[in-house]
Amino acid sequence: MVRNKSACVVLLFSLFLSFGLLCSAKDFPGRRGDDDPSKRYEDCRRRCEWDTRGQKEQQQCEESCKSQYGEKGQQQRHRPEDPQRRYEECQQECRQQEERQQPQCQQRCLKRFEQEQQQSQRQFQECQQHCHQQEQRPEKKQQCVRECREKYQENPWRGEREEEAEEEETEEGEQEQSHNPFHFHRRSFQSRFREEHGNFRVLQRFASRHPILRGINEFRLSILEANPNTFVLPHHCDAEKIYLVTNGRGTLTFLTHENKESYNIVPGLVVKVPAGSTVYLVNQDNKEKLIIAVLHRPVNNPGQFEEFFPAGSQRPQSYLRAFSREILEPAFNTRSEQLDELFGGRQSRRRQQGQGMFRKASQEQIRALSQEATSPREKSGERFAFNLLSQTPRYSNQNGRFFEACPREFRQLRDINVTVSALQLNQGSIFVPHYNSKATFVILVTEGNGYAEMVSPHLPRQSSYEEEEEEEEEQEQEEERRSGQYRKIRSRLSRGDIFVVPANFPVTFVASQNQNLRMTGFGLYNQNINPDHNQRIFVAGKINHVRQWDSQAKELAFGVSSRLVDEIFNSNPQESYFVSRQRQRASE
Repeated sequence: MVRNKSACVVLLFSLFLSFGLLCSAKDFPGRRGDDDPSKRYEDCRRRCEWDTRGQKEQQQCEESCKSQYGEKGQQQRHRPEDPQRRYEECQQECRQQEERQQPQCQQRCLKRFEQEQQQSQRQFQECQQHCHQQEQRPEKKQQCVRECREKYQENPWRGEREEEAEEEETEEGEQEQSHNPFHFHRRSFQSRFREEHGNFRVLQRFASRHPILRGINEFRLSILEANPNTFVLPHHCDAEKIYLVTNGRGTLTFLTHENKESYNIVPGLVVKVPAGSTVYLVNQDNKEKLIIAVLHRPVNNPGQFEEFFPAGSQRPQSYLRAFSREILEPAFNTRSEQLDELFGGRQSRRRQQGQGMFRKASQEQIRALSQEATSPREKSGERFAFNLLSQTPRYSNQNGRFFEACPREFRQLRDINVTVSALQLNQGSIFVPHYNSKATFVILVTEGNGYAEMVSPHLPRQSSYEEEEEEEEEQEQEEERRSGQYRKIRSRLSRGDIFVVPANFPVTFVASQNQNLRMTGFGLYNQNINPDHNQRIFVAGKINHVRQWDSQAKELAFGVSSRLVDEIFNSNPQESYFVSRQRQRASE
C-alpha cells in the first residue's frame, strides 16, 4: 500500500514537472521551429520602448530581454538592415493607431531610427580606432577594419570577390579608407524628412572632413527619394539649386516671379531652380522610386539652407501659421474659421491625405499634374532645363562614355557656376588617370560597384583645423618638409557613396569585373575661380600631356632616354580615355 502511494506521488510529480517544462519552453529561443532569436529580442525590446515609463525602467526591461533571449539576438540587432526594418515596422504600428496619435508615433519612430544610425556610426568609429591602436601589421589592421564595417555598416561588396589587383593589401604610403576624408559613405547623409512615402537627406558639410575641402564648403548636396505615385509638397529654399535626376520618372514644376515651368523628368535631366522659386514634383511611376541629386548654393549663410513650406501640418509646418491672425485675416480677406480649416483644423482634408513632406497621389491627380509638362533635350531649347544624356559624349569608346555640361556652353548653369557630368564605365574598364585644373568634383555613385584611386599629398589630420595657432604652424612646417611626397587613396565605391576629387589631384575610376559603374558628378569652383578656365588633363592614354614634352625634358625628368619615355607613354595609341583591364591582362 505504501509502495503504491509512493509510486503515485512520483508519477504526479513527474507530470507537474513535465507540464512546467512545456510551459517554459514556449519562450525558449533555441526551441525547434520557434521564431528567430533576433526577432524575439526585438519584439521584447520594442515592448520595453512602448510600455515602460522613464529611461531607468526601460533599461531594466531591455536588460531582461537580453538575458532572456541571449547575446545572439542582441548581436543580430546591429546588422545594417535591422534599423531600417525596425523603422518600417514601427511605422506600420503607427498606422494602426488612432489618426490623431499617428504624428507623435511617427516622430518617435524617426527619432529612434536616427539615434540608432548615430549610435552605429559611433560604434564603427570606435571599432576602427581600436584597430589602429591594437594592430601593427597592415594586413591585420585592414582585416580588423573590414570586420568593423561588416558588423556596424553595410557591406557594399557582399558576395562579390574582385580580382587580385583589387584585393591587394594596404601598401606603405597608402591612405587607408578609414581615414579617407574624400570618401563619404552613404551613411554620411542625415535625414531631414524620412517618411513612409519618401526621404530627403543632406550630406554633411564637406569641410567637416578636412580643411582642404573648405573651398567648396559653401555648397551642400542632398538626395531626394520619392516612392511610386508620391507627391512632394510645394516649398521654396534660400539657395540656388541644381536638380539632377538619377533614377525614375516624374514631373517637376516650379514658379518664379515671372512664370511657371513644368518638366517631365527622367534620368539625366538637369533642372536649375532659382533661389526663392516654389517647386513641387510627383513620381509618375507605379513601381520605381524617383531619385534626384540636388546641389544647393545657399544665398544667406554659406553651407546652410532651409526649406519653406506654405502648406503643411506638423512636420513640415506651414510657414503661414507663424503669422498672427491680425495679419492673416486682412491679408487673405477671410474669416479665422476658414484659416483654421486651411492650416490644420480638426476636419482638415489634408489630414485624410497623410502627413509629412511626401503625400500619396491618385492616378488622376498625377495625370493632371503632368499634362502641361515638356521634355527638354537640347541644351538651348529650355531656359532652365536640359538632358545631359541626350548630348554628344565628350569622351567615348567601347569601354565607356563621359558626358559633361559646362557653364560656358550651357546657359542654365552660368548663374550658379557648376559643371555637371555623368560617367558610364563598362565592367572591367578604367577611366584613365587625369586631373582637373580648377574644379573640385563631387562624385555620386548611382549604379554598380568599383573603386577610385587618387594621388594625394600627405595631408594633416582634421584635428589641426580646430587646434591652436602654434600647432597649425607645426603642421604647416611638416607639410613643407613632406612636400613632393604622395600617398595612394583607394576607395571602394558602391551605389549611394560620394567621392570628392580636389582640383589637381590625379585620379582614376575602375569598374568591377562583373558590374558596370555609373556615376554623376558636380564640378564645383571656389567663388574666385572662373569655371570657363577649367581643363581636364590626362596623364595616360592617347592624349596624355607627357607626349608633348620636349625630348630633353623627358630625359632630364625621368633619367632615361626619351625613346623609352615615348615607348611607354605612346604605347596606347588607339585608346584615349577608357581602357579595358582584360586586354592588359591578356597581353601579359
